[in-house]
Amino acid sequence: MQVSKLELFKQEAFYFQLPNFSFWKERIKQIVLVEDNKNIHGHTTIPNEECQIMAKRTAWNSHKRYPILKELCDEIKKHIKKYVDEEGYDMPIIEERDCWINWYGKNNYAQPHHHAGNLATVLFVDVENTDAKFIFNSNNNFVLVKKDDVNNNFTNLKELQVKDGTVLFFDGSLYHSVSPNTTDHTRITVAANFDVVYQEDRNEY
Repeated sequence: MQVSKLELFKQEAFYFQLPNFSFWKERIKQIVLVEDNKNIHGHTTIPNEECQIMAKRTAWNSHKRYPILKELCDEIKKHIKKYVDEEGYDMPIIEERDCWINWYGKNNYAQPHHHAGNLATVLFVDVENTDAKFIFNSNNNFVLVKKDDVNNNFTNLKELQVKDGTVLFFDGSLYHSVSPNTTDHTRITVAANFDVVYQEDRNEY
């Protein structure tokens, strides 16, 4: 009897460096400064409910509260749309669903989770001076590994090394997490989810 293998699925993530990143970084850090000092500014959108992000964050709809975050979503969307058009991918319209800022103090982390929406994006604002890592988490429950394969290094985790200013975009259903930040430096990211919208009339078909 012959047993054959069948390759099933392939997952991809994409990334690019955000142009004019210093402009965006300065404004995002100003929002964090205000949000983190409610006793001084009398303003914060930090929610009370818990989620998988074991760190501080702004409200999920921060792009509707801070115009600069709406502009950031538009900027990210512009670059993604340019890429998918050039590569011939079928993604006619993308619309932002939500957007928020995360900042991780010492020992803060994010549990494995996935995002709403079709397309998830993360802008890494201030991460290089921390030891926290962005991790993709696979849900493989059964994997065959040969006993004599000493070079096998199978893992359900894929750790990414990213630089400040990197925008990562990927399937929103992919589980991901952030390892604990054990440094005294605050780790800052911006997350945004986009929906892919298909018009009723598809003239190209």
